[in-house]
Formats: sequence, structure tokens, C-alpha cells
Amino acid sequence: MALPRLAVLCAISELGGAEISLLELVAALRGRYEFHLIVPGDGCFRERAEEAGAKVLTLAWPVALASTGETSTQPGAWRLLRAAASLKPFARRVASVLAEIQPAAFFTNATKAHIIGALTPRPKRLPLIWYMRDGYEDRALSRRILAMLSKRCDLAICISRYVEGQVERYISRSLRRAMVYNIVDLQVFRPGNRPMSDVLKSPADVWFGMIGAITPLKGIDIFLDAAEKVAVHVPGAFFLIVGMNPYSTQAGSSYERQVRKRIESSPLRDRVKLLGFRKDVPNVLAALDVLVQSNRGPEGLGRSVLEAMACGIAVVGVNRWGPAEVIQDGITGLLFPHLDSAALADCMIALGRDANLRANLGRRAHQWIEENLAPQNLARQFESIVAESVDSKAAGTVSL
Repeated sequence: MALPRLAVLCAISELGGAEISLLELVAALRGRYEFHLIVPGDGCFRERAEEAGAKVLTLAWPVALASTGETSTQPGAWRLLRAAASLKPFARRVASVLAEIQPAAFFTNATKAHIIGALTPRPKRLPLIWYMRDGYEDRALSRRILAMLSKRCDLAICISRYVEGQVERYISRSLRRAMVYNIVDLQVFRPGNRPMSDVLKSPADVWFGMIGAITPLKGIDIFLDAAEKVAVHVPGAFFLIVGMNPYSTQAGSSYERQVRKRIESSPLRDRVKLLGFRKDVPNVLAALDVLVQSNRGPEGLGRSVLEAMACGIAVVGVNRWGPAEVIQDGITGLLFPHLDSAALADCMIALGRDANLRANLGRRAHQWIEENLAPQNLARQFESIVAESVDSKAAGTVSL
């Protein structure tokens, strides 16, 4: 018997947290759904998606649309107008792809994809489901557009209570919502993994790391501010930064260049390692003593935090947004006030000096993940929500 098909419109070809989380879901629901991912081009995302069991179709986005967004380095009125002009023609191309796939449900996996999905002509009984991952408190244009288009959407699946609250507050109170945390593969992210072998670590070292996109949102400069203080008090402290910038809207951004220039001219230059994109994140985490998430802007959930907790690694995160939902301060990790690099440094120093504290936080974090984010439970929850939406739409009880 043929599996029901789910089509997913994706906005980038590389691997960001949203894409990795989507692929965890694809793998968890393999054998129950046939996923068809519509991606802008070839890249790491396509390769990993096929490994996870998805069918992948390439549909190139108009350049003006792909390179424009609210966080674009060069938004400009003319660029925005060009992007807007390409929306409806591109949405018709998406509709043609959907006609080929014949899915039971149509998902979109990023803000621009949500907009395109809402503009895409589709059969009346095909539900549109926004897979919501972002905070919108500082994205006035995006939330205004989504609010106008929300009546065309049948369901928003949100990755945290924070995101769910953002949808209710900024997008629509009447839009049906469901919350399902991101899946983390606990067979891959677990205590006892072999540490990466290409970066040597002394027994006396304490490694603090950040994993994520190299963008201002992630607050790498805040991490470096704290690192300068930590280095004075924790002699064996080293600082690892793992990731790249996968977003075309940030193409040409000077942020990574600024980060590199700061490191090169800093007393920290011999104690900071920029590792770039890594496929062996579980092995990177196994080498860390502390995972730090120092976000400047809204974080829907914080995938690197969940992965580190699953591996039994002590975590420090900002006391807002999604991370504050999953880190219990002083129990499964430490929280620090938003933008407060001195407070972050205090947390890092405490952990750097106390191996028992790191171990206890990591052990309780791992236990919390196992009890609350079991992949099979999250997959069943997601499957039930999707099935209900498909059945309701087919029965005509959900209207656009």
C-alpha cells in the first residue's frame, strides 16, 4: 500500500538548524509517510535528505526572492519590490510541482516559504501547514505579511511554547496551532561518543563551544566578550566556534569577517578555534565541556542546546525564548540574562572551575531529554496532528 505523501517547501539548500530538525522528523517517520522535499538547489541538505529517506526535487528560487529577507544585508526598497514581483509567478511553479507530487498535505519550513505556500494555488482539500520555528518580536514586516495570509493556512505546527505564543500574539489568534518539540536522535546524540580526533585536547583543558550559524542573531561577539573574562580565571579554557552562514539573505555579511578580525587581534587568538561546518557534531560535542548559546535575537528553541543536553554536556543559555523552556536554571543547565556578557562569563567560570557541577548538570540534562523528548513519542504526536488536519480538510470541516 502506498504511503501518504507530504510535500515540504524549503527555503535554503544548505544545512541550518531548521533543516536538520526537519530531517530528524523525516527519518523518524520513515515508513509512515513519503516525504517530498522541494529545495532551491543542490547542497548538503539534499544529500542528507536522501540519506534520511526523502525524495528531493530541485526548484530554483528567483534570485531576487532568495537573496531578500528581513535580515538581508542589503534589503533596499528596489530589492524588496523585485522580490515581491517574483512571488506569484514562483508560487505558480510550486503549484505545478505539487500537482506532480499529489501530496496529502503541503508543509512550508521557513518564513519566506510560509508566504509562498500561502500564495500557491492548491486543491481545496490539500491542507497548508506552516512549520513555525521563528520568533517574530523583532520582525515587523514578516509578521504583518503572515498575519494577512494566515487565513490561507490550515495549521501552524510550532517547535516550542515560545513560538506558539508568537504565532498567537503576532500572526493570528484564530489560526489552529499545535506544539511539538524538535526531534533529536538519541542513538546519535548520547553520552559516551568518541571525541573528534583532529583537534587535540590536553587533560587540563576546559573547552567551551558554540555551534550554529555565524550570524549576528547567534551572539558570537557576546560569547567572545565573556571568553576574554573567562580566560583570566580559567587557565585551561579554550573556545570553539562551530558553524557557517548558510543563508543567502546574509550573503556578503561582514559579521564573520568582524569575528575573525577580532579574534586575530585579541589576546584570545591562540585560545579560540573556528572549526567551520562539521558533519561530526556528536563527536564535537563529546570533546566539549560546556556548550554555550549566547543569542542576541530570538531563538525558537535551540537545537544545539538539545543536542548537548542529550549528550550529557553542561549547557549555558540565554534566559529568554525557547532555551528558557528546556534549561532549568541550576538543575539541567545555567541561564544568564540576555546580552549580559559579564553574567555569561560568571556562569562559564563557575563551570570551568567545577567538574562536578558540569557532570551533575549534564547528567540531569540527559535525563530530562530522555523523559521529555523521546523521538518515538514526538513522532507519534506529529503524526497524529498531521492525520487530524488531513482528515478534517478532506471532510471539509477546515476552511481557508
